[in-house]
Amino acid sequence: MLIALTVDVHEEDRPTDVGRAADWLHEAGIGATFFVPSALFTHPGFRPHIRRLPALGHEVGSHGHGHDFTEIRALMRGAAAELDFLRRSHALYAETFGGAPVSFRSPAWCPLGQAAIQTLVDLGYRVDSSATPQRLPIFSSTPYANTWLFARRGLSELAPGLLEVPTSCLLLPAASPTFLTLRRRAALAFLRLLLWEARRWPDRVPCVQLHVGDFVPDAAVQPPDERLGLSSFVPRRDGGLRFKVFLRERDPRRVYAITLGVIEALRGQPGSRFGMLRELAGSAEIAPVQRRGIDFRG
Repeated sequence: MLIALTVDVHEEDRPTDVGRAADWLHEAGIGATFFVPSALFTHPGFRPHIRRLPALGHEVGSHGHGHDFTEIRALMRGAAAELDFLRRSHALYAETFGGAPVSFRSPAWCPLGQAAIQTLVDLGYRVDSSATPQRLPIFSSTPYANTWLFARRGLSELAPGLLEVPTSCLLLPAASPTFLTLRRRAALAFLRLLLWEARRWPDRVPCVQLHVGDFVPDAAVQPPDERLGLSSFVPRRDGGLRFKVFLRERDPRRVYAITLGVIEALRGQPGSRFGMLRELAGSAEIAPVQRRGIDFRG
């Protein structure tokens, strides 16, 4: 069983934490897929750490360009003309790494509209990991979108040549925000449930998301960027329910302990190995996938 460990990078991260997370995983013998907004490719603090990722055995995937709600809205509902940032991101990737990206994840796992899917196909992406099947929309950053609520739980062909590898999910994604909210014991119980599912159905690939700061026991504590108030309990179109960010563990040492528990649980699966998302594109190890039936003729 292949386990896909993914690490999302954001502008608010400390640039050095990107390098520390990459080194930690490299020393542990784990190749991960780092999803990076391409705006950081030219950032003087982030650029040297991001450029080192392939040499350390990691894949660099696209996480959009600016990773903001303008891009999220365009990915969900925009026309092709509103998706130029995807083409710009693709070009910056080529300038930085001398090749083309294979994997894509939308900011905040937002659902992809037909124009966005077609643009990804046109740009040559082969794997998408934006889907969070059966995630509760109310707890997402886009609560009034369907947030992949009825998406397939296993591998499927999102479009011809574009494989959907869902982030493991059941009401909540198997991801850093969930783990830090549930705390260690409940987080590991939740993860074991998803791993049990993956062992029973061969088309289910455990795909877990973490953040670079999760690997750094002395990471800088980042308080919420707003104050808790009545408005925090009202779902916003862009941002969702903000009170949830106040529920997460913030002590870096406890965050690191939760991360170690997640890695140990993943590593402990019999017959499993860590792999990058690009390995799944065209891999003979997976069962035949099913096409979603999206009509691209219009």
